[in-house]
Amino acid sequence: MSGAVSEPARRPARESPAARSLAEALGVLGRIIELGDGLGLGEELDETREIVARAGARASLAPGSTVIALAGATGSGKSSLLNALAGEPIARTAVTRPTTTRPLAVLPGGRADDEASVLLDWLGVDERVVAPRAGAIPADAIILDLPDVDSDAPEHRLIAERMAAQVDALVWVLDPEKYADAVLHKDFIAPMAAHAEVTLVVLNQADRLDAASREQVSADLRRLLAREGLAGLDPLLVSARTGEGIDALGGALERIARARTASAIRLRADARRAAARLRERVGGGGAGVPIDGRRLAEAASRAAGAEVVASAVRAATIHRGALRVGWPPVRWIRRFRTDPLRALHLRAASPSGSTGTGEDPMVVDAVARTSLPEPSPVAAGLLRTEAHRLAADASAHLPGAARDAMLQRMDERAEVIGRELDAAIARADLGMRAPRWWSAASVLQWLALAAAVAGGAWLVALRGMRDLLLITVDPPRWGLIPWPVVLLAAGLALGALLGIIGEAVVRAGAKRRAARAGKRLREATDAVVASRLIEPLRAERERWDELGAIAADLSRRER
Repeated sequence: MSGAVSEPARRPARESPAARSLAEALGVLGRIIELGDGLGLGEELDETREIVARAGARASLAPGSTVIALAGATGSGKSSLLNALAGEPIARTAVTRPTTTRPLAVLPGGRADDEASVLLDWLGVDERVVAPRAGAIPADAIILDLPDVDSDAPEHRLIAERMAAQVDALVWVLDPEKYADAVLHKDFIAPMAAHAEVTLVVLNQADRLDAASREQVSADLRRLLAREGLAGLDPLLVSARTGEGIDALGGALERIARARTASAIRLRADARRAAARLRERVGGGGAGVPIDGRRLAEAASRAAGAEVVASAVRAATIHRGALRVGWPPVRWIRRFRTDPLRALHLRAASPSGSTGTGEDPMVVDAVARTSLPEPSPVAAGLLRTEAHRLAADASAHLPGAARDAMLQRMDERAEVIGRELDAAIARADLGMRAPRWWSAASVLQWLALAAAVAGGAWLVALRGMRDLLLITVDPPRWGLIPWPVVLLAAGLALGALLGIIGEAVVRAGAKRRAARAGKRLREATDAVVASRLIEPLRAERERWDELGAIAADLSRRER
């Protein structure tokens, strides 16, 4: 019989608006967990994870049953009320105990199926009884009698708290003397205000009150409930001793159980409450100020030594150009000077300006390191300060905990970015290929030198013939000037002139090359800053904003 009722009962529960709303809420919680994990949230997500896990477990356990718990303070008469609903004193005959120390489950008459047993195992309820068929306990409900929430025994209170968080619906049983108990309202009823749809409030022992007192106590209790977020929830006046109101209470329980939506409504409310608590930590989302990383990029470029390298590019260009276009007899002197780029460990090319492979001599591998000096304390401090300032501005609209987390992660990234900036400098293409005119100028220099050498050798030969062989040879002349003298003088003069002009042109080109190299170096450091500092900051803020927005949206959804 239970099988015939159970399967049809499941379909409406899955297709009901409450079930669909719960599914949407659980989807949002899943996204919250995904975002929170990426943001490094830990215990802040514990409640969210617990709700998702509980919803998954509850959906598979006796979905056609509704678990309703009777909760209240010592002396409120929960067990007596349970006996009145069952029609027999089962709370006393089934278990021998002077007070409720462990939860007792009461199943309706004829209901002792395996699904209910598995559900009660999951709830951790070992004591179980079956109520008579003639009782007022609904056929699709399982009623739990919980330990007193104000028990002197801490373990009793913990059991009551745990069970109150797991059941599908709650019936708060109050009595005329302790209905306004501050601890009960503050610690239990008020925190459960989000679950008003699956909450009943019963004022037991109503037979102890006269008509005037009933009206006064009922009005005062409604005022207390409204103050705690349970406005519109009218307490039921019952008496377990006389039977007054028991049928009305049974009818209310029947309506909750027959709807088969209490579990979904309860879990949906739990999801909203968890989202509201998370929202307090991460905010409600919203656009912050635009992230402008220009000052940070400038500080990173300085800390990386881009200006030093650009200056070295100018000096290296002049050095290498002089080795190519300068007067050959004095070039060897310059070879004793250190190439400025090689001194920085920026894999300089050979003095000829070629690596022998045809590739740009300054394009280095990714593991290359420079020998740039460590950034000065001022430059390193400015980089960290700008990174912290940018994160502070970007997270100014977030609550303190989220803002602190963003600042901490930005500070950590800024501390270790130095090596990547150095590698970016080492990888940068500084454009150090030798211009073609250097080769042409070098050829002219060597031709001029060859002419001067030829002219000088010619003169030496003529002098030797005259002094040693006593032979006088008159060399050809260019006008009145002998050609050997023309070759020597012209070769020396042309070489010197070409060297002066060539080095002047090299210096002018070195300035432009240094400017281009500085631009490329800045682009390289900007790329590191963007990928390692700015983009992670922007992505993190977007995750915080999305997390806050969806948490705020879920916490505000209509019940």
